[in-house]
Amino acid sequence: MADSLSEKAAQALEWPKVLECVAQGAQSALGAARCRAMALCNDLDVLVRRQQETTEWLLLSDGSDPAPVLSFPDTRELVERASKGGVLEALELRDCGLVLTRMDEVARFCARHAYEAPMVVAVADGLQSTRELQNITRALDAAIQPDGAIKESATPELRRLTYAAQELKQRMREQLDRILHSSRYEDVLQESYFAQREGRYVLPVKADMRGRMPGIVHDVSASGATVFLEPRELVELNNSIKVADLEIEREVRRILRELTFLVAGQADALQTGIEVLAELDCVQAKAAFSRRLRANPVTLNDQGRVMLKQARHPLLILAKDDVVANDILLDESIRVLVISGPNTGGKTVTLKIVGLFSLMVRAGLHLPCASESEMAIFPELYADIGDAQDLSRDLSSFSAHMSQMVQLLAESARSVSSGVDIGQSLVLLDEPVTSTDPQEGAALAEALLCHLASLNMKVVVTTHYGPLKELAQTMPGFANASVEFDVTRLAPTYRLFLGV
Repeated sequence: MADSLSEKAAQALEWPKVLECVAQGAQSALGAARCRAMALCNDLDVLVRRQQETTEWLLLSDGSDPAPVLSFPDTRELVERASKGGVLEALELRDCGLVLTRMDEVARFCARHAYEAPMVVAVADGLQSTRELQNITRALDAAIQPDGAIKESATPELRRLTYAAQELKQRMREQLDRILHSSRYEDVLQESYFAQREGRYVLPVKADMRGRMPGIVHDVSASGATVFLEPRELVELNNSIKVADLEIEREVRRILRELTFLVAGQADALQTGIEVLAELDCVQAKAAFSRRLRANPVTLNDQGRVMLKQARHPLLILAKDDVVANDILLDESIRVLVISGPNTGGKTVTLKIVGLFSLMVRAGLHLPCASESEMAIFPELYADIGDAQDLSRDLSSFSAHMSQMVQLLAESARSVSSGVDIGQSLVLLDEPVTSTDPQEGAALAEALLCHLASLNMKVVVTTHYGPLKELAQTMPGFANASVEFDVTRLAPTYRLFLGV
């Protein structure tokens, strides 16, 4: 089936909204992005493993050994730049150190829980915790403060240069203090403070008095009333401070080059590590989502069998406290499930539950239903839900729905002629062939459902058409279901009854 049909189905089912809710549980920006772009898989063995990963992380997070935090910066571009010879800044190296620390913490945690969480450990298999990586982490920690500044103690030479510069600056402050409190310059100074311009210490002097204090003008105030002047007697000391600062800067650059060289030497391990951390963050986000939904792992099959017990719509659970749970059955004997009942009674919600659950299991997510449930893997999904009126193409609701039906049938025919097995396709139809004469609409809908059933597709359809309900009672492979309406309260109960 065409990607466009599957994409339309995902949009109709609000799948991006579900992925956004999963992403909210991620601890890193990279993990959140991976959640939003979560790939759907069709391999049964892989999906059983993915579901088990989510289960294992839940067990680990409930254990006495706290699971490691999975927040980390995205350093991929930094590491690539370092590997090409670029020199990283201190803050960037700090971020690399954070990633290395997180890699080591996760690797150690997984090693401690290899027996109880083999699938999570398999995801973390690319993480390395070698002595060389640990040495780099220690080197970065020893040189860089948590705020990204270089430590004075990074090297003995930097410590010596820093102390020497501090002594010179202390002498400078004493000299400036002497001038500021001298009666000789009381009328010359605009105010009693000192400033810096271009790394040199200066005093604010009245513009019309600058001739009374020999020195070099470095700046003028916006009004022009003040000049910032470096007194001649401080020029040599300012020069010494400038030289000292340049020596410190030179030593810092040398340290940054050295640390960058260490990072570049382990670029492959770092790039692999951050991808693994992002994947693990995605796993823990799935686990957090499962906890929010009070969801469970379910049995998976590739036989088209859907046996959901106490199923609830995931987005409804997140939006309200009390959500009615229902059983939904589409076993081997049922190809088409026809759901009828009052408006706003929950027919479309039931339809969406089946569709969303089919996407959730393909993403390795737990389902908000009883653990005794079973869900099929449907590689192809089609959904026509809501008003398809398209004013831009001058299509009425009826015409728009029919054009989508034609597209579905055309794609199905192409797949069959190409030898593709479409038996594991799920089709969701919400009130098909409406907005036209009821008799004609019912006849068209009946023909459509019979054709889809003949292609061995799994179909869930909502309807008000009486002939479709009668068809479901008499046609093999069809089954009826209805949502309840409380006649005493004149309100829907949102409970689903199968076979009725």
